[in-house]
Amino acid sequence: MSHETRPRATDALRRRIVGGLVASGLAVALAICQAWPAAAQSLIRDAEIERTLQRLAYPLFRAAAVSPSSVRIFIVNDPEPNAFVAGGSNIFINTGLLTELGSMDEVQAVIAHELGHLTGGHQITRDEAMAGAKVFGVLGMIGAAAATVAGSPQAGLAIAAGSSQAAMRNVLAHTRAEEAAADQSGLRYLSAAGAEPDAMLRVLDHFRGQDAMLGGYNVDAYAQSHPLWSERISLIEDRVAKLPKGSPPSPEDDYWYRRMVAKLDAFLNSPATTLRTYPESDTSEPARLARAVAWHRRPDPAKAAAAIDGLIAIRPDDPWYNELKGQFLLETGKAVPAAAAYRRAAELAPDEPLVLAGLGRALLNEDRDDATAEARDVLARAQTLDKAGDPGMLRDLALAEARLGHDGAAALATAERFALTGEWRDAARNAQRAADLLPYASPGWQRAQDLVTISTRALKSSRKP
Repeated sequence: MSHETRPRATDALRRRIVGGLVASGLAVALAICQAWPAAAQSLIRDAEIERTLQRLAYPLFRAAAVSPSSVRIFIVNDPEPNAFVAGGSNIFINTGLLTELGSMDEVQAVIAHELGHLTGGHQITRDEAMAGAKVFGVLGMIGAAAATVAGSPQAGLAIAAGSSQAAMRNVLAHTRAEEAAADQSGLRYLSAAGAEPDAMLRVLDHFRGQDAMLGGYNVDAYAQSHPLWSERISLIEDRVAKLPKGSPPSPEDDYWYRRMVAKLDAFLNSPATTLRTYPESDTSEPARLARAVAWHRRPDPAKAAAAIDGLIAIRPDDPWYNELKGQFLLETGKAVPAAAAYRRAAELAPDEPLVLAGLGRALLNEDRDDATAEARDVLARAQTLDKAGDPGMLRDLALAEARLGHDGAAALATAERFALTGEWRDAARNAQRAADLLPYASPGWQRAQDLVTISTRALKSSRKP
């Protein structure tokens, strides 16, 4: 798993912080609704888990006539059970939802619902609804949305607090209609994909108590962006009754789902909790994976090494087990064998940027000139392949470039890292330094100039009242 943007290899859970990446206007969520989106959260970058979610979503994409390559699914490190769409064709699912749901088809129901928002163009219609709020004279509502999208949700909340109830109800009426439409579209995609439509009903039923949390039966349904849970459940019950039952998940899909949950549990919970949840009497492969992670985090290097080697013996051509072995070794200070494990993983998944990023980091930790040069090449390839961006990888790339004496390239990678995390002042400063050092009109110089412009605009926008 990718960890936070710090140069310590001992972090058990690698994350990247995404600055200002929030839903446009109002948060779009299947599970727990909030009137305004929360602050940008940290994303868990894990190649195996991202691949698993894409695998589960693939039949839904086909049913919705959506290209699988056009939609990315990300995992938000947040215990709240929530999911939303943001930043274009991106679906974000909180860890709290993935670990709380009870089955693979329930995860598919969440994805189907969020896919309904994407295919319905609800981010676009929400912008139109916000513009319509001006009819009621509530310019503050528009300012709140702009502040939120710019990465300042607290300011957005403060502005929104002064908005009129009439405009708020007008905007929320649109989102309630969108939630109902996304429910219906999601059910259609589930059914067309051969999945179980009843799963969406089970997801909503799981959160039926949300009405009570928001004030019970006296809740003003017009003050919420989602229909009341009881209303939504009733509508879905009627639709589900008319749809054919789906097929059980394939053993292979179920395997990857259970392995994903076990890995998340092991990294997010304490080692003691994981070992209670997955006792040694449970000899299933997901349980063995969870225990390997727990022993590594405890730490008990001998048990962790034996466990991961046992898993590799079962599946020698599994890139993710080899990647995890590389992580275990690197985080215990064994850079050379870690690089060997990551190299094997990269052979098995040559186009996976997060695996290449791990290999690059291991090579950097060998602290040899030839290893540094190889690390630079590997990390540059990872940057090219990673459409989402990984601050940790960019930090390592900057370090490799600096060690090789490429100060301009190092400054550019640093500027890109700060831009990715929304630290615009540092991004602008490093981008200008890169532009001063790189050859005039070269591709790197042009990227640096672009970053100067983007960062400067972002800084100006953040200063606006």
